[in-house]
Amino acid sequence: MNEDAGAQPYLMLRDPDGQMTRVSLDDLPITIGRRSTNEIQVLDPTVSRDHARIDRDGNEYFVEDLASTHGTFVNHERIGRHDLSANDRIRLGGAMGHVLTFRSGGEFTMLIGTTGKQTATEPLATAEGNKVARQDARSLTALLEISKALNSSLRITDVLEKVMDAVIALTDGERCMMLLGKNADELEVAAHRNLAAKSDKVQYSQSVVRNVFESDESTILTDVAEDERFSAQQSIVGLNLRTVMCVPLRLSHFSDDAEEQLGEYQTGASGGGDTSRILGVLYVDRRSPTRHFGDQDLAVLESFTSHAAIAIDNARLYEEALEKRRLEEDLRVANRIQRSLLLSDFPESSWYDVHAVNIPSRGVGGDYYEFFEIEDGGLGFAVGDVSGKGIPAAMLMATLQAAFLAAIRGDTNLADACSHVNDFIVERTTPERYATFFVGRLKSDGTLNYVNAGHNPAMLIDGDNKAEELIGGGMPLGLFPAREYEIQETHLPSGGVIVAFSDGVSEANDPDENEYGMERFEQAVRAHHDRSAERISKAVFDDVELFADGTPPFDDLTLMIVKRTE
Repeated sequence: MNEDAGAQPYLMLRDPDGQMTRVSLDDLPITIGRRSTNEIQVLDPTVSRDHARIDRDGNEYFVEDLASTHGTFVNHERIGRHDLSANDRIRLGGAMGHVLTFRSGGEFTMLIGTTGKQTATEPLATAEGNKVARQDARSLTALLEISKALNSSLRITDVLEKVMDAVIALTDGERCMMLLGKNADELEVAAHRNLAAKSDKVQYSQSVVRNVFESDESTILTDVAEDERFSAQQSIVGLNLRTVMCVPLRLSHFSDDAEEQLGEYQTGASGGGDTSRILGVLYVDRRSPTRHFGDQDLAVLESFTSHAAIAIDNARLYEEALEKRRLEEDLRVANRIQRSLLLSDFPESSWYDVHAVNIPSRGVGGDYYEFFEIEDGGLGFAVGDVSGKGIPAAMLMATLQAAFLAAIRGDTNLADACSHVNDFIVERTTPERYATFFVGRLKSDGTLNYVNAGHNPAMLIDGDNKAEELIGGGMPLGLFPAREYEIQETHLPSGGVIVAFSDGVSEANDPDENEYGMERFEQAVRAHHDRSAERISKAVFDDVELFADGTPPFDDLTLMIVKRTE
């Protein structure tokens, strides 16, 4: 295989999940096998530890089997050594899920071929006409084949590289690049080719690119120095450009319903209720004073961009779906970890009954509850609500839990414990990260000491079914350093209930965005205060669910019930 000028051969590795990875051939040889020291490791029992290698002899690339047990195959035929050609498929042993494809880097050029020559018996006029016809046919065939090639991979990096190869092949340009972005000021080079120089420095006419993106119209400059629109631009003069083509990379045919979702990109009406989305621009230029781009070059490039835009969008959607799947799996793992941090086996005693429920709004959340032992045989409990939602809040929740359990050991009083936790959070987080917190200690005689650090007032329902708010104690944890907290004291009679909760319960919404509210919340507790802690908890959540009428929670919900039974 003779290497084309400017082409950069490479390997494409497809794994069992269909993922495509580009493997550079700049650093040879490349060894393949089961051993971890190989450049390409394939974990399959039919692959030998050192199975095969890819190397180069002059301009020829080859694959060689390294005396493997189950053989190396190229295009389904077992080989010892094989000179590689464009699109050769390499398989190791029985590892059907791992396939290597050799890309010459010039396969798109091969699709187009060379311009037809006049035959000895062909009149000049006929030859010229046939030449144009053959060129049109080749361009159409090439576009169809390139479209297939572009959609053969769903990895965005692979698609972008293929687009660059195709542009060079279709236009015979010296340099090309793709710029993507939401608007003209945010366009960034996503991929490029430079066959005119060894330097990888990316330079282009910013004035041409901006004009095409903002006008949504293609531009062709057959002689840049003579074009009054751009000839005075510094980028044109400095780059010594002679001929330039630039076309919008437009994704068309979207319904009206999709327009709102596409708002982050430039959109415009295309008639009949359809919209189009501009992903960016394709830019190609030459510096040769004699080889100018023509109208046919522009027509071919414009036709190609519609295929390229679809391939890029498909690849983006695919990678977004993969990322969403990875995030969902991460959330499932995080949820299991958070579940393990929150107690599910509650303490039991002859004189109290407890229960707690936590429902995160986003898989994981920032609400926290805790039960802990105290030295005199009493019951300790706490409820916290971290600012924010999701994974950041969950991380701070875990920090709050660790800091609090460390601070509350021994005979540390509640106020000192809150001060320690406050300083710990202040030192390790930003000011917008804080937590409201309620912590209490209940003795068997009903004495209740508590600190309310900016949290929703807990409810105390006494034996006569009267309600009292438990307020006072200090500011939320993590806002300011060196804060002092005050211990409050009250009494919980036999049969009395303490209800500690996060605002996700009291502020739950119905379909009309009405709040559940403290009044209905208190009524639900009082209607069931003579039941077990678990039954009270279930009754409250059943009532919240009835009120919400299918409206998903916008905040984490946590409810703790502490009941004195004697």
